Amino acid sequence: MVVTDEHKHRTGLGPIGYKVAPRNRAQLREIATSMRDLLREEGCYRTDAGPDYLDATHLLENVLQRAGYAFHPDDSGQLQETVAFAIPDRRLIVLREDIYNSLQEEAPFARYTVVHEFSHIILEHALTLHRGATLGQHKWWEDSEWQANNLAAELLMPVDVVQNLGGKPLLLQAACGVSAPAAMHRINNLKKEGLL
Repeated sequence: MVVTDEHKHRTGLGPIGYKVAPRNRAQLREIATSMRDLLREEGCYRTDAGPDYLDATHLLENVLQRAGYAFHPDDSGQLQETVAFAIPDRRLIVLREDIYNSLQEEAPFARYTVVHEFSHIILEHALTLHRGATLGQHKWWEDSEWQANNLAAELLMPVDVVQNLGGKPLLLQAACGVSAPAAMHRINNLKKEGLL
């Protein structure tokens, strides 16, 4: 689930997802590394945009569909606090229609949204497993949203790419097709980990 800034503001600073099996950044990085090889085989990295540009449209419309997942652009107007969500056990991704339309224009937020929802699928996050859990009453590394955000960052902005670009935000934005805030957040997190 990708939530709007307004929703984040109202929920406070604690975890906003559901409690899931704990995974730290190093574990998520290992998952991303193995996934990148598979995504390369599936043609998800666009040569015309650079070797590190993950093609989220191809991932959504081709790779996930071949894997048996459906996606639904929702134009009902009911998705207000969230722009997308995945239901892995139903093999479904729902995107707000404006997000799907901006994906066709390669908008960074739309691309990130698709990779974030893909991350929930890869991490096998299922709400039904956590019916009794209280929102926000768990550690960050046990949070479904924190994990999906970190895996999405690993897939869209691999550590070696960020390092090769010298941790320069504008270069990272251009090479990986991400927003300025996403690039800065990634750089800051890698600095905290001592990887930059």
